[in-house]
Amino acid sequence: MTEPNDPHGRPLPQRLKEALGEAYTIEGEIGRGGMGVVYRARDERLQRRVAIKVLPPELAYQKDIRERFTREAQTAARLSHPNIVPIHDVGNGAGLVYFVMGYVEGESLGGRIKRRGKLPPDEARRIMKETADALSAAHSLSIIHRDIKPDNILLEGTRGRVMVTDFGIAKALSGTSGATLTGVGVAIGTPQFMSPEQAAGEREIDGRSDLYSLGVVTYLMLTGELPFNAPTVAGILMKQITEPAPVLHLTRPDIPEDLSLAVARCLEKDPENRWPTADGLRRGLESRTVGSYRPTATGVRAAPAPRNPDSTGTRPRTLAADRARARGLAAPPAPRAPRAPMAPRLGAPSRSASLAGGQWVRNDRGEWVRTDDESPPMHDTGEPRIVQKVRDQFARWAAVSGGCLLLNIATGLDGPWFLFVAGGMGIPLLKSYAQLWQAGYSWRDVLNRPPAHDAIEAGTTKGKARGALTPPREAEYGTYFERIKQVHGDRGAVLSMMQRLSPTDRELLPDIVQTTEDLYTRSLDLAKTLNDFEQGMGFEEPDKIKARMTELADQPQSEERDRKFRLLEQQFRSAFELSSRRKAIAERFESTVLAIQNVRYDLMRVRTSGVGGVVGNLTQATQAARALSRDVDHLIAAASEIKEATS
Repeated sequence: MTEPNDPHGRPLPQRLKEALGEAYTIEGEIGRGGMGVVYRARDERLQRRVAIKVLPPELAYQKDIRERFTREAQTAARLSHPNIVPIHDVGNGAGLVYFVMGYVEGESLGGRIKRRGKLPPDEARRIMKETADALSAAHSLSIIHRDIKPDNILLEGTRGRVMVTDFGIAKALSGTSGATLTGVGVAIGTPQFMSPEQAAGEREIDGRSDLYSLGVVTYLMLTGELPFNAPTVAGILMKQITEPAPVLHLTRPDIPEDLSLAVARCLEKDPENRWPTADGLRRGLESRTVGSYRPTATGVRAAPAPRNPDSTGTRPRTLAADRARARGLAAPPAPRAPRAPMAPRLGAPSRSASLAGGQWVRNDRGEWVRTDDESPPMHDTGEPRIVQKVRDQFARWAAVSGGCLLLNIATGLDGPWFLFVAGGMGIPLLKSYAQLWQAGYSWRDVLNRPPAHDAIEAGTTKGKARGALTPPREAEYGTYFERIKQVHGDRGAVLSMMQRLSPTDRELLPDIVQTTEDLYTRSLDLAKTLNDFEQGMGFEEPDKIKARMTELADQPQSEERDRKFRLLEQQFRSAFELSSRRKAIAERFESTVLAIQNVRYDLMRVRTSGVGGVVGNLTQATQAARALSRDVDHLIAAASEIKEATS
């Protein structure tokens, strides 16, 4: 098979042999992926077996990529650690770029998980600890891996000593201008294992990004499943940014609590809440303690301090706002009592459970959430948690400050002493506002409070502002309520981000708001239709009817048997048609949910890529959404006909 960018059409092994000369003898291919092809070879001078990784030829012809690849390989060659695959040489020739590294006799962690499924907790702990040790050595030299995943963790020999490979490759394949190489078909990093900051497209990341990826890998080792998955890449990245990871020991009592919390701390959305260093994680795994850490109740990232442009030179300025969304958009997992495992969503946290002065309380949906002080729980409006939190703080600040002002005036004491009270209470309010802004909301979202579910509606809604829709109610959507809450939050986030764009930028995206509203409306209609199918249109599954027909066919022939058989045939055709329609509607519902997520994700990238960097994706998204809306209308109309025919 010939490779691209070779004028003579020669196979890749032949070109590599020409580039290597007589120094190495290629023995065979080990594997290949988006980052290149790996060959097993023999070092003729030192008489040892090595592995040679070749950059994809379609990338190697670009001079800037070759230079970055060589530079990063030289930097990674400085690493000398028992758990890191050493790099022996780097070079280029015959239009190829390659590096020579140590050969590991064994299998990858990805291969072991495929072969065995989930791993025992003790084995997962050891692999996590040795990987953290390797990352600690790399981070001490300011080398960030950026692509920690099972296929980059090799297990050597019968003991399975961890050997981490591919340091620096992901950085070499990411441009210096902030763009990645996805345009030529190579994704930088692996979406299922990306940190929120990577998923949001931020260029300035640190070692805590690797720890997040290691947390995902360990979660996969312990459960055999990924914590975040979706049918599309955009859906996966959105979940990496917004959704909290389940706390393992709440549903898996065989997993030690300290190991579960070590993973949970790696998977915090805000890097400030993760392990500060890989060495700290290693020591925590060794001592089997995580100190006073408890999973945070929200994933909101604190606002980063602005950089001084005079001290950073040409270093690009990045914002972390896009990756930290309010976790109120997705259903939060049930919290746990400190040091006491409990069944998920069933038990209540201990009365002594507290975090940073807060306490666990039930909201209006019966879910456990954390308050930030000893105040009564806030009414659940269906909005993101951060919006409700700031509204509650603002209301208390206004009430206390106003009361002190009146008291100051009434007593006639010299000096406006009420300002000290207002200023003292205003400090935490300003901090919360920074978190609110980071999550993509503003004071408008705080002041535009939606009505309570039992409030008496006004006689007219003409003056109701867009974005202030009543939150969805569980009775209308049944089992689809959680998904609709997510859609409701995504819609609010899209509208909020559009409001924050400049008028010029909004003109470049004229259809986003209407497209989002259309998708939101249709998702509500689809969810209601699906709920009607399940609640008001009960029917027997086609497979069960088919089984009854098979049993009836074995009975002696008679008029009664034939009559029942014809009746079952009619039921089978009706059930099959109904089941097919329901399946089609469910698929369109998922497509609609993902379409809104895609719009939201692309808008989040505006802060790092600019409108020009995402306008193409958003234009395609709006076109696809229009087509999807037409399909949805047809499906809902057909479902209504079926409902009328069967009612």
